[in-house]
Amino acid sequence: MAKLSKPWHKTGLCTGLLLLLVVGWASANSLLVQQVAPEDLLPANSFFYLQVDGQQIHQEAYKQTAEYKAFTESGLAAIFKELGETITAQNSQNSPLDMQKMTELFSDGFVLSASLPQGEGLPIPSITIVAPNAGRAQAELLKLAMTSGENIEVKEIEGRNVATFLIPNSPGIEIGMWAEGKHLVVTAGPNSIANTIACATGEAPSISSNEKWEQVNSAELDFDQISLFWLDWKALQNTYGGIPIPVPLPLAEPLTVSTILELLGIDKLDQLISRSGYKGEAIWSETNLVGMTNKNGTTMTLKDLPPLPKVINYFSAFQCDPSGAYDHLIKLAQDSAAIAGPQAQSQVDAILGILPQMIGFDPKADLLDHLGNTVCVYDDPNGGYLGTGTVVCISLDDAEAVKGFISGQLDRLENYEAAGGQIHMPVYPFRVDKNDGSLVVFDIEVSRGITLQYGAIQVIDNWLVISVMPQAVEAFYLRTQNKLATWKPNQEQQTALNELPDEFTALTVMDTRKTFRVLLNLATPFLPAIQAAAFQSGLIGEDADLPFYVESFPPAELITDPLFPNVFVTTQDDQGTTYTARTSTSMFGNNAGLATVAGVGIGVALILPAVQQAREAARRSASKNNLKQLALAMHNYHDTHRNFPRGTVDAEDLKPEQRLSWLYSILPFLEQSPLYDRLRQHDKEKWNSDDNKKFTVSQILTLLNPSLVGNNDVAETHYAGMAGVGKDAPMLKTGDKGAGIFGYNRVTRMRDIRDGTSNSIMTTEVNKGLGPWAQGGKSTIRSLTKKPYINGPDGIGGSPASRGAQIGLADGSVRFVSENIDPSVFEALSTIAGGEIIGDF
Repeated sequence: MAKLSKPWHKTGLCTGLLLLLVVGWASANSLLVQQVAPEDLLPANSFFYLQVDGQQIHQEAYKQTAEYKAFTESGLAAIFKELGETITAQNSQNSPLDMQKMTELFSDGFVLSASLPQGEGLPIPSITIVAPNAGRAQAELLKLAMTSGENIEVKEIEGRNVATFLIPNSPGIEIGMWAEGKHLVVTAGPNSIANTIACATGEAPSISSNEKWEQVNSAELDFDQISLFWLDWKALQNTYGGIPIPVPLPLAEPLTVSTILELLGIDKLDQLISRSGYKGEAIWSETNLVGMTNKNGTTMTLKDLPPLPKVINYFSAFQCDPSGAYDHLIKLAQDSAAIAGPQAQSQVDAILGILPQMIGFDPKADLLDHLGNTVCVYDDPNGGYLGTGTVVCISLDDAEAVKGFISGQLDRLENYEAAGGQIHMPVYPFRVDKNDGSLVVFDIEVSRGITLQYGAIQVIDNWLVISVMPQAVEAFYLRTQNKLATWKPNQEQQTALNELPDEFTALTVMDTRKTFRVLLNLATPFLPAIQAAAFQSGLIGEDADLPFYVESFPPAELITDPLFPNVFVTTQDDQGTTYTARTSTSMFGNNAGLATVAGVGIGVALILPAVQQAREAARRSASKNNLKQLALAMHNYHDTHRNFPRGTVDAEDLKPEQRLSWLYSILPFLEQSPLYDRLRQHDKEKWNSDDNKKFTVSQILTLLNPSLVGNNDVAETHYAGMAGVGKDAPMLKTGDKGAGIFGYNRVTRMRDIRDGTSNSIMTTEVNKGLGPWAQGGKSTIRSLTKKPYINGPDGIGGSPASRGAQIGLADGSVRFVSENIDPSVFEALSTIAGGEIIGDF
C-alpha cells in the first residue's frame, strides 16, 4: 500500500518516482479487470441516473440540426472555441494538470448515479460517476488529488488499484477513484467503493436489474437521444418520507417529510424522466412527470387561443382552474393549521371566515368562479418595447359578471372618496370610456408628485385583457372586430406544430432570431473595449492573440437565418404529464421562460472578460475594506494602550518567528475576543505550542484577500505590517530613519510618526511568502529589501491582475499603489521618520 500524505506530495523527485510506479501499477492491473458497461457499475438501488453522451457519438445527427448550421457552419463556434483555448492556456501555466487531457476526460460522456443507503446507520446516499474510456485520465486526477494536501491512500481492492480518501469528521464517507477496464470510476459515500466493485464483479445486482430504470432505458424513441435524466421520486419518498422535521412549536401530530410532500401535492409523483437529443433539424427534448396528472383537467387546441397579433415573437397559453387553485390554497392553509393543533386551526378558520369582509368581496364567488380555464401571455411587438407590449388574457365563463365585479370595485372606491375618504395608493385605477366598454387604466406614483400612466384592463368579448400599455388592449379589441389581422401559423410554425400533439394543456411558441440578431449587432461594436478589459483583468495575457476581433465575426443573418421558431407543448394522460420541446438551439433547455436568459447568454459570453474585471474590482473593494478594519483596530488599540502593538508579543526568550504576532494583540478590536482569551502568550509559550495550535488554526476572514487563493491547511494572513527599509528594519529602534511602524520589539506611538500619518504605511497587501496570522516574523511583518518592491521578492502586492498593492496608511486611509511607483517614493512611505518630502503618489 502506497500512502500519499501531506509531506509526501512536497518531496519532489520521490513524488515523481512514486507517481510513475502508481500509474504503471494501475495501468498493468487494469488490464486484468474485465471490461464492463458503465451501467454495470451502478447499484440496483439507484434512485438517480444521469447519462450524457459525448458529442462525437452523435456528430452526424448533430450536423443535420439548425444549431450546427447557425453556430458551427457560420464560424461562430470556432471563435469561442479558440477563445476558450486561449483562456485555458493562459490560466493553466502554473497548473499541475495537463489541461488537454482533462478536457478530453469526458469526451465520451459520463454516467452519474446516486443510490440509496444500505443496511443500518445514517441514511446517507452514495454517488458513482463513470467516465467511459477515460481510465487513462486517472493519473491526471491523482495528480490533482495530491495537490489538495489531503491524506490519500492507494490500495489494491479486488485486483483494482483504488485511490481512497476518507472525509475527516464524517460518518464514514469515503471517496474512491480507479480505472475499471477502460472506464474511470469515482465514488463517494459510506462503503461506496466495495458496493461499486461488487456490482462490477457481479456479486451484487446492478441498475440493469432495476425494473423501473430498465423500462426507461429500453424505451423506443423516434429521435437520437444524447442525454437521459431519471429520478425515482417514489423510492426517495419511501426512504426519507418518515424522517421527522424539527419545529420549535408543539404540534398536534409529528411533522415528517411525507407530510410536507402531501401538503404540497407532490406526493403522487412517481418518476421524473427527461431526455434530449436530435430530431432532424431540431433539438428535441421530452420530460415526463409520471404520476403527476389532473384527471379532470381540460385540454385546448389552437382554436382556443385569443386573437393574437398577426406578427408575434412569443406567446404562451395554458390551461388552469383559478377557482380550483383557490380551493387548493384554502385547503393547504387548513391542513397546515390542523397539523399545528386545534388552536391554530381555529385561528385560520376565523381568518378565512372574515376574509370577504376584510377585502370587501368574496374572491371565489365574486370573481374566480366566473373565470375560464385558458390563460394566454404574449408580447405584442407593436405595443411597445422592453416588455411594455406584454399582454395577459384570461378566458371568461361569465363576462358580464366579471364586468360587474370590476365596475363594483371602482364604484366602492369612488363612493368612498365622495364621502370624504382619503385614499393614498401607489397604484390608482380610473375608468376611461373606450372600445364599447369601460377601459380601466392605472396611475402609478413613482415618487412624490410624479405619476405615470401604466397598466390597463378591460373585458372584451369573453376575455379579460390585461396589459402594460392601453394601446395593446385596444389592438386586442380591434382584432375581435376584424379591423386588425390575427395570427395564423406560418409555414415554419406549422411544420413544428405538425410534429406535436393537436390537443395540449400548454403551448409556447417563440421566435428568438430577432433577439440573437440584436444582441450580435450590439455586441460587435464593443469588442475593442471587451478586449481591453480582458487584458487589464489578467484573464488574457498581453502577448496572447485574441480570437474575437471584429472582422472575425460572421454577419448576424448568417447565424440567425438557419434558426426557426421554438415550440413547447405540455400534455397529460393517465400516466402523468409530458413536456415536449422542439427548438432550433439547445441554449433554451426545457423551459420556454429561459428564452430571454438564453438570448442574453450570447452577450454575456462576449463580455466575459469585462465581467471578470468587475469581479476583480469587487474583490479589490473587499480587500480595501479589510485594510480599513485593520487600521480601525490599530487606532482603537492605540487609544487603549497609548501606543501601537509591538510587531511580536513581549517574549524575549523566544525568537521572533516563535512568538505570537501583532495581529494577536489586536484580536479584541477585530471582534475576536474569545480567540484572544484562549491563546497563551507568556514568555515561554510559542505561537504554535500544544495549547495554542488548537486555536491558531482558526481562519479570520478579515485577514484574507478574496483575490488570492489561500492554503486551507494554514490559517493565513494576506496582510502584513510595514517594518521599514532594509533587512534589519524590524530590529531598528524607534526614530531610526529606516524604521517603519512595526518592529519585533519596537513600540511606536502616534507622535513617533514624524513624516505624517498620511505619508506612512502601516499595513499592506502581501501575495508571496504567505504564512500564519498568529506567527511573528515574515508572515506578519515585511520590509523593503530588494527592488521591485511591489510584486517582487519581498512579497508585497495584491492579486496578479491588480498590478500593484493596496496599502493602509497610519491615518486610517487605504490607497492603491502601482507596481511602477518610483522606488524612492515607496521607500519614503515605508518609514516614519525619514524626513522625506512626498508629493502625490
